Amino acid sequence: MSFLKVLVRLALPGLIAFGFLIDDRIQVVSNNGDEATGLETENAVPGSDSLTSTWYCPTAHSRELDTGGVDVRTELIVSNTAAEPTRVTIYLVSPTSARRLVHLQVPGLSSRSLEISDHTSDELVSALVEAPISGVAASRRIHSVFGSDVASCSSVVAKSWYVTSGDTQADAMSQLVVYNPLPIDAVIDLSFASEAEVGSYAPSELVGLVVPAANTILVDIGAHVRRRDVVSTAVKARLGSVVVDHIQTFNGSSGRVGFSTKLATASTSESWYHPVALLGENKRVSIMIFNPTDLVADVEVIVVSDEGKGESVVTSVGSYDVTEVQVLPKEEEKLVANRLFTSLESFGIIVETSDGVPIVSGIELTSGPKGSPGKESPEQELLPISEGEEELRLPVGRNSGLSLTTGAPSGSRDWLLVLPDVPGEVLVAIENIGSSKVSASVIRYGKRQRYEVKLASFATEHLRIAGGTTIEVNSDSEVVVSAIHQEPKGAGLSSISGIKFAGGS
Repeated sequence: MSFLKVLVRLALPGLIAFGFLIDDRIQVVSNNGDEATGLETENAVPGSDSLTSTWYCPTAHSRELDTGGVDVRTELIVSNTAAEPTRVTIYLVSPTSARRLVHLQVPGLSSRSLEISDHTSDELVSALVEAPISGVAASRRIHSVFGSDVASCSSVVAKSWYVTSGDTQADAMSQLVVYNPLPIDAVIDLSFASEAEVGSYAPSELVGLVVPAANTILVDIGAHVRRRDVVSTAVKARLGSVVVDHIQTFNGSSGRVGFSTKLATASTSESWYHPVALLGENKRVSIMIFNPTDLVADVEVIVVSDEGKGESVVTSVGSYDVTEVQVLPKEEEKLVANRLFTSLESFGIIVETSDGVPIVSGIELTSGPKGSPGKESPEQELLPISEGEEELRLPVGRNSGLSLTTGAPSGSRDWLLVLPDVPGEVLVAIENIGSSKVSASVIRYGKRQRYEVKLASFATEHLRIAGGTTIEVNSDSEVVVSAIHQEPKGAGLSSISGIKFAGGS
């Protein structure tokens, strides 16, 4: 046996042990994901106690394949909250080619963007963003023929991830992008819950699924789950840790048109906060509540306005099950289970359990025609299925869109909100999660503009701010921050989640 072979064999156990050490150092969620709550499972801009900033972006680019998928291109947005400039390193990771390296210079207190398609044409691409200083955050504006969305990258890798709302009907496509940034293979189990069945379902082919080290896989949920209006997903890593995106599209063949790409959540909590929702003509709101535990959860869904808490409804969510609560205009009020009625057109939502069972809560916002298979819109509202990269054309004057996003399980005193360069205004929301009044300051980077906001207990305030800017929100008590934007005269409804500053809660 050659000396080289002996050396390799001696070194191999050490390399494997080193890989596990890295895995243990990076992972931030306990093996029992159902008990994982708190800041360590939420995105946060690294604070002064950190020397670097690292972000993981599962969906950075995608091409439609014969086996499924949807064409998306991504504008990666890097925000520098520090005063000094920094040079960010971006690694583009693909299953079909070698890793690519791109650099981006970001001035202090500024955001800069990078078109991923200018640097790769691979079928499926994830991005790893690294900065040599703290205070840097990464997010994405993602475009498809069905619309656009805004999603944060993740500052954490975790063993458990949850998607509250998917749709596998004939006019829909629901997919997971699972990114493993660690130097060892990850092994994951996927299980699903729907509104039509009791309990969870785990397809055998999605149990023990391998995600190769420093690589990405795509899972088509519709290929494994029956056609359902509401599907929740739990991703559990038995080995390693991962980061998960959920992609949802409606192709217009039944009337509804939309596209949403969002990070799954690694948190469960007894309380969830959704600062902004819009209700009205051709605007609809649903709250999805997923219970990933073996206990029944008693849940209250509450509408909040600028005056505080308002109407509410109480429901129960079974073990490993999902429940949808629709929010409807007051004039449609009827005695129907899991319906919440309000006269407000703009409001926030609080979802909380009364029995201490941790849950996951998401909000589904849609605009435009609402037809779905079996409940198609009038024929004039149906669209031909788009082929390839052909741009989807809506009738003149029609707005359409879909936004699926998880709420925030806790508040903070300091938030970063990245508003991409979008046409029209962005509706920014600040929600007070406490019983005392709160004062908050909204500061725009690069501009001498500062807004002062006063919030009553458990109230939400909405501000209209131009896109193409980055803002900080600082408050004297804990709040939750997010925003929403509707593409004018087009397809694209985006919910923009705020990112906490580490140590700001």
